[in-house]
Amino acid sequence: MPQNPHKQWISFGQEIRRNRLELGISQAELGKRIQVSGAMVGHLERAIRVATRDQVDALEAVFATEGSLLRRWSSAIKSRSVPDWFQNALASEGRAEQTFQYQSILVPGLLQIPSYAEALVRAWQPQASDEEVDQIVQTRTRRLAALLPRKAALWFVVDEVVVTHPVGSLTVMADQLEHIAELADRRSIRFQVLPQRLLHPGICPPFRLMFLREEQAVVFVEHALGDVARSGTQDVAHMRTLFGAMQADALPPSDSIERIREIRKDLMA
Repeated sequence: MPQNPHKQWISFGQEIRRNRLELGISQAELGKRIQVSGAMVGHLERAIRVATRDQVDALEAVFATEGSLLRRWSSAIKSRSVPDWFQNALASEGRAEQTFQYQSILVPGLLQIPSYAEALVRAWQPQASDEEVDQIVQTRTRRLAALLPRKAALWFVVDEVVVTHPVGSLTVMADQLEHIAELADRRSIRFQVLPQRLLHPGICPPFRLMFLREEQAVVFVEHALGDVARSGTQDVAHMRTLFGAMQADALPPSDSIERIREIRKDLMA
């Protein structure tokens, strides 16, 4: 009798399969390397069985995923509320050597502080319990700390409305802006503000462009229910050109941080 997959582990199994195929090895060969049967590898890939921590550590060693697979496994263990599209984005995020992100409405998730993220989650999911809200907020706000030690390039361009429209409260927004400014001061990120005009390159949905190892790249374009992933050469080239146009039209990084601190000062006045 066929076994049904565990829904919350499907994307994790797909990530195992994708990494295995990138290495060009069979399920049996991968099984030998992590000391399980080839059949067990098949079960993990199809989400029929859930990987143990020891198996994940072994997979990390084989795939050299620098902790991204473990973070994805940990997230699935802690919470079933993280949707598959976000799990896919998290997996790419953990492997990316360069990330270029544009946001037209909200502070990018990677840069959100807990109070800002909580205000958004409670607005979007008013029926969620305190525990569920806390899990979502932690998943979102702990991501940057896991990425910074890898020294990945993180470049953000946001529409001016992102930094001028308060979320949560004036105090929350002021704290959020200071957090962004401090990250930029430490050169952990590069951040630019795209001034509002009648017409500029940012009149489009938010997106993230990630460059992975070995010249792989993927674009996640946001919509109301999640992200749509694209990895075609033309799609990637088009979005890279679009992001470049945004960088050119935006305030320089130093001027952007000065603008953020001016806005923060006005909020606290």
